[in-house]
Amino acid sequence: MILFIDTHSELITIALKNNNDLFIKTKESEYSHSIYTMPMIEEIFKENNLDVKNLKKIIVINGPGSFTGIRIGLSIAKTMAYALKIDINTISSLTAYLVSNDTKENKAAIIEDNKGYYISVFDKNNKPIKDEYYSEVNDCEYEVVEQKLDINKIIDYCKNMTSENPHFVKANYVKKIEVEK
Repeated sequence: MILFIDTHSELITIALKNNNDLFIKTKESEYSHSIYTMPMIEEIFKENNLDVKNLKKIIVINGPGSFTGIRIGLSIAKTMAYALKIDINTISSLTAYLVSNDTKENKAAIIEDNKGYYISVFDKNNKPIKDEYYSEVNDCEYEVVEQKLDINKIIDYCKNMTSENPHFVKANYVKKIEVEK
């Protein structure tokens, strides 16, 4: 069984993949992730009569996105992975958007913030063309994919990833925060 956690935007998405069944819960949180995320995880297990002890892996979106939202999702995922001694993998929100899309061309995912754009570009085989980057201008010349998630495709994309050490899982900040400058 695989748990998927996404808290990078206003929409919290929690999903459980159990064999061929996929259960999904979403909630617009208006950036109140700390109030809703853990109860949503508890509810998805309870509503589907599943036991957290059967969890084998956690996939968590590590950004870019809401600074606080990402920290909450990562903290929950890391704690659960460590406590349950299970695998954990991170995936960026940009990569998640790209692999969720069926476009068979080179494509880009873009997240805009108040000062610029987070950009990632993949080829038609879902391989990165260049590293994710931050730009003050939208200089992308590729088809931009819709910002939607296909949980099954994300899980499939992550299935062959090597598990990460929960202690070393970190947020994906494409641009440097002011403290680092």
